Amino acid sequence: MKISHRLLNKFRPKLQLNHDLPTQAIPPMPTSSELLKMYNVRARKQLSQNFLLDPLITNRFVLCGAKDLAGHHVCEVGPGPGPITRSILQRKPERLTVVEKDHRFLPMLKYVADVSNDRMTIVHGDILKYDLSQCFPQELAKDWHKASPPFIVFGNLPFNVSLPLIFKWFEQISRKDGMFKLGRIPLVLTFQREVVERFLAQTGDKQRCRLSVSAQNFCDIDYKFIIAGGSFVPPPKVEVGVVKIVPKKTFDINLPFKKIDYVVKHTMHRKSKYCKHSVKTMFPPKRSDLVDEIFRKSGVDPLTRSNELENLHFRDLCYAYEEIADRIPNLRKVDTYGENEWSKTYFDANGNAKDVLFETAEKNGNSKIEIPTFEGIFETTSLK
Repeated sequence: MKISHRLLNKFRPKLQLNHDLPTQAIPPMPTSSELLKMYNVRARKQLSQNFLLDPLITNRFVLCGAKDLAGHHVCEVGPGPGPITRSILQRKPERLTVVEKDHRFLPMLKYVADVSNDRMTIVHGDILKYDLSQCFPQELAKDWHKASPPFIVFGNLPFNVSLPLIFKWFEQISRKDGMFKLGRIPLVLTFQREVVERFLAQTGDKQRCRLSVSAQNFCDIDYKFIIAGGSFVPPPKVEVGVVKIVPKKTFDINLPFKKIDYVVKHTMHRKSKYCKHSVKTMFPPKRSDLVDEIFRKSGVDPLTRSNELENLHFRDLCYAYEEIADRIPNLRKVDTYGENEWSKTYFDANGNAKDVLFETAEKNGNSKIEIPTFEGIFETTSLK
C-alpha cells in the first residue's frame, strides 16, 4: 500500500496523546480525506462505496441516534476511513466497535483507535456474517417490552449491502435473536431515498411493496433527513435518506420474517391487480379450493387490489396460509410465480401432495425452489 510520507509527517505530532484531555476527547489528527490520500485509497465502485466525509453531516447523522452517547455501547458497520467513527467518539460513548470488511481501511481506523483511549475495537469481518451481539455486554440487556438497552448501531451502508442486511435484521427482530436477544436495539442507517420511501409507504401509495409491510410490522421508522448525492465521495446518482429504526414491542403479525415475507411478496407480485391473481401463486394451479379457503379464512376480499391491502389484511392472510401449510407441508417446499414448477417434485398434475417424494427430497437435502430475495422491491408497475 502506497503511503504519502509528506502528509504522514505533517500530522505525526498531532497524534501524540494528551493525557490532560478528558478521557473521551479526540486530539487533532488528519481528516478522513487526508488519510485516504496518505494511503492512496479510493472508493471501489464494485463494492458500492461512497464516503460521507463532511463532519457537519456526520455529526448530524450521529445526533439522530442520541444527543449524548455517554454510557452507551455503540457499533458502527462499514466505517470505511472513519468519518462517522470520529463523530461517534466525539459524543463520548462507553465503547465503540467498528466492523469493516475492506482491509484497505484498517490502518486508517487504527489511526482513530490509537487516539480513542482504548475505547474503540476494530473487527475485520463481513457484517452479513458477523454476530453483532458480540459488540455489546450481555449484562446490560433489557427485556423486550421495556426501554431499549444502552446500545446503538450506526451505518452508512453500501447500496449493495443495505437490503440483504436489513432483511437479515428483520429476521432476527422477528425471532428476537442475534443482537436483538439483548433487547430492542436502535439502528441509525442510510439507504437510497427510494428505499426509505418504500419503508414508509402506506396503503394505496405507488411506492408500497413487500418491504413496506415487513418494515412497518416489525419496526417504528423515523425518517430523519435527506443527504444530497453530491455530499458523498464519489457522489452517487441518487439521494440518500437517513432513518432511525427501533423494533416494536409487539408485532401485528407475530410470525418469523421469512414466513411473512413469503406471503407478502406473492400477494404484492401484481400489486395493482386484484389480490386474487397474486395470492393464487402460493398454491398449485389446479387447487382453486385452497385459494378460496385462504380468502374465506382471512376474510380478505379477493377483489381488493394488492397495494390497497392494510397491514392487518396481510396479518390475516399470513395466519390463514400458515393454517393451510401446516395441513399441507409440501406447500412450504415450492416458491414460484409460475405454474410449471408445482408438478415437478412435490405435487402431482392435479395439485395433490406427493408424500413419498417429499420424504425422499428431505433425506437428500433438496432445498426449496427459491425466488430471488429482492424481486419486487423496486417494481412500481404490475405485470400484465
